[in-house]
Amino acid sequence: MHFDLASGVGLHVIPTQQFKMTHVLITFTTPQTRDNATARNLLANLLETSTHRYPTQTALARQLANLYGAYVGMGVGRVGRLHTVRLRASFVNDQIAGTNLFDQVVDLINEILFHPLIDDNEFDGPTFRIQAHNLEQTITALYDDKQFYANRQLMNLYYPDDSIMRVPSFGQVADLAKLTAQNLVKVYQDMIEHDRVDIFVLGDVDPTTVKEALGQLPFIPRQVGTMRPFYQQALYPTVQRQVEHQPVVQAKLNLGYQLPVYYQDDNYYAGLVFNGLFGGTPYSKLFTNVREKASLAYYATSRLLPFTGFLGIQTGIQAGDAKRVEDLIAQQLKDLCAGKFSAGQLAEVQDSLVNQYRASHDLANNILGRELLRALLNLPPETAVTEKINAVTAADVSRVAKMVKMQAIYLLSGEK
Repeated sequence: MHFDLASGVGLHVIPTQQFKMTHVLITFTTPQTRDNATARNLLANLLETSTHRYPTQTALARQLANLYGAYVGMGVGRVGRLHTVRLRASFVNDQIAGTNLFDQVVDLINEILFHPLIDDNEFDGPTFRIQAHNLEQTITALYDDKQFYANRQLMNLYYPDDSIMRVPSFGQVADLAKLTAQNLVKVYQDMIEHDRVDIFVLGDVDPTTVKEALGQLPFIPRQVGTMRPFYQQALYPTVQRQVEHQPVVQAKLNLGYQLPVYYQDDNYYAGLVFNGLFGGTPYSKLFTNVREKASLAYYATSRLLPFTGFLGIQTGIQAGDAKRVEDLIAQQLKDLCAGKFSAGQLAEVQDSLVNQYRASHDLANNILGRELLRALLNLPPETAVTEKINAVTAADVSRVAKMVKMQAIYLLSGEK
């Protein structure tokens, strides 16, 4: 059920008795730029840490404990070209709690979003410095994971220098030096006053009561325009290649392809099944032929990003096997183009995707994530998903496979 709380502020209520908890997701959405991701991530960390009423993490944690152990946290994400700051809350529903817990949690959300620890037009100095340091440490630690590092290096190779897609949603350490307790206030004001806002409530709730409670949040009307999440990139004339040497035991060979299949377009479900056959499931050619039969990879997986037209492969290998692995991966794609897979393999992958889809309904965050996409793209409710997956034919898979274009190859090697 949808309500407009103000221009650019939508409330989406999903009544269900499936969960004992009530779940709230509030998203602030704006186009990502090369500069805003780090600032918005730091802002999210500050907002979830302290408020005027609860000026320390300890005070905020104590209040959450008073609310029957409720959870309220903030983070960032991305949908293609769009950057989101997300507040998530989960708490025991009022029927089990035996009290009006919903209103109390909304009051805390109001405090976190609209009463941050800002005085004299700047965030609290010590809190700002601690959170900036913590964010620097968090981002640095991510890159210590060589699998993560190799994937980011592939993205840097795949996307042009001026592309916003080079900047991850969580930001970059280099940008932290530009941020201060003063200029982050402008980032906060822009988000609160200008971002598109979507509020989702999932649980055993009454929509009218939810509307009345959340309608008290002091959002002002804003003009948000049309959200354009999809990213499209021109093909490179030649494949971009990079080899990097570090003292690693296990080499990482990552490949990036362009696959112009986008979320809910005419080829979307064929793209899902193709990816499942290529490397996205345990029944895939990469898993069966590269990892198991040839024993050339510790892992070999593929992933389709349906907002950017990107298909990525990640493998962990022995550096000396890089050429053999690359050639064998190319052969798997060629076989899919030629329809060299059995009806049984196709059915196994379809069954796996259907089971994943059904299992995702058991997790509230997955449901809320789909509802967010539906709201941002202004799509009707999702219907007949299993039927659409099962309707994909071998010819559909081959047709999509022929759309795949190699664009980038990155090797992190321990050998010179």
